[in-house]
Amino acid sequence: MLAFILKNKNDIIYLLLLLFSIFIGPVYRNIKTVDLKKWIGTALGLLLVITVSGYDAAHPIISGALGMFAVKNSHIKSCHVVAFFFMFSYLFVFRIGEKFGMKSHSGHTNLVEMIIVLRVVGVAFEMNGSWLAANQRDKGKKDGKDVEKRDGKDVQKKDAKDVEKKDVKDEEFPELINPSLEDLLHYCFNYIGLLTGPYYRYRTFDDYFYRPYSKYADHMRFTADNLRIVPLYVTLYLALAKFFPLEYVFSDEYANRTFFYRIMYPWMLFATFRTRLYSGMTLAECACTACGLGAYPVDGKNRSGHGPTVGYMRLKNMSDEEARVTKYDFNTIECMDVWGCETVVTLRDSMKVWNKAVQYWVAMVVYKRFPIVPLKIHAALFVSVIWHGFHAGYFFCIYFCPFYLMAEDIFYKLYYKNATGMKKKVIGFIMWFLRSHSESYQAAAFLLLTFDRIWIYYSSLYHYWYGVWLVFLILGLILKKVHRA
Repeated sequence: MLAFILKNKNDIIYLLLLLFSIFIGPVYRNIKTVDLKKWIGTALGLLLVITVSGYDAAHPIISGALGMFAVKNSHIKSCHVVAFFFMFSYLFVFRIGEKFGMKSHSGHTNLVEMIIVLRVVGVAFEMNGSWLAANQRDKGKKDGKDVEKRDGKDVQKKDAKDVEKKDVKDEEFPELINPSLEDLLHYCFNYIGLLTGPYYRYRTFDDYFYRPYSKYADHMRFTADNLRIVPLYVTLYLALAKFFPLEYVFSDEYANRTFFYRIMYPWMLFATFRTRLYSGMTLAECACTACGLGAYPVDGKNRSGHGPTVGYMRLKNMSDEEARVTKYDFNTIECMDVWGCETVVTLRDSMKVWNKAVQYWVAMVVYKRFPIVPLKIHAALFVSVIWHGFHAGYFFCIYFCPFYLMAEDIFYKLYYKNATGMKKKVIGFIMWFLRSHSESYQAAAFLLLTFDRIWIYYSSLYHYWYGVWLVFLILGLILKKVHRA
């Protein structure tokens, strides 16, 4: 037992800090004074960073502080560009420093630094996006047109009757967002989600203090419901990690196994990784629900990372009496749709339910704002890769997804989309198996990290899955032409 504790000391400390974040939540929620609540949250956040990182805490603290100053001292027209390049430049130096004689940093410090990058860059894009939207509305009013900006296009804005409807989707930024330097400090270093996420917008953070939602949402029920499943995830992770260790793939015993065993072993590696991630992400969600952050009325049709997508201004002006009787959810801070991760048929759908809050950040910051349309998906995946790290494994795992999607999309449209009954179930199972196998194969590279280890492992499998992808794609293109004919 002692040997296990010593071996996993850092993970145990990290787990205890996550549990502390959960248990302190109800106390933090009940602090009445807004300014005091903000400062206590920031103090707790800095304490957590120092506890988990020691002297290395200087990196997320310094990078966050410099990033905030850069944002506030730049024109709102360009603050998002300044924040993006500054934060990712610091992240680059932070990670490659050990190659130039600097001390290597723990994985937990790296996680905190990643969250700081999301927050600083994310709030800068919120500020710029809301400024552009406000200018567009002002321009429309001057021209005698009531227009708004959506996905880069001018569209006629909703009239007063439409605004009252609960199913009319909001524009991306219905109001200007321009926090003070002090509020940026509180947002970037508040303890909620600082260790491992989830990402949430500045608007969500601001609503937490000034809207009555957290006061009336049943935060304890949501927290208890989430916590109940964590022991199962932890038990599965410990069991899988013991019986299917990663380093086994380099052993002579593994090399002498049958080819079928070797190609199925990544399933177990990926299952180990998923249960570990499910545990951490669920606890991260609980840290939010315990204090009430991310609670919004269900009428808002809330989206992970974003918050309400319908009737936000109406919800914002909700009276205390209305807030008392309305129903709430915490979809805004949902990290993982675990059931979806395990059951969706296609890789495209799997990407949508995996680490949803970060996926939202990538979509908001990169995909929607990248100016060259044909390269949007490549830009989004590239930023996702460098945010995770500079190891080859992240590139092999994340950036190769489009090549599988090209073939998958063809077969989905030809055979699954319009199928019904038993035929749809059978085709769905086949596509689910192929999707799961592809993810497992890619996840092996994510876990092995370095190119030499990945090459040795994939060579032991003859790089077969890339060959399968190519065959699928060629076959799909042929069948597509035949179907059209």
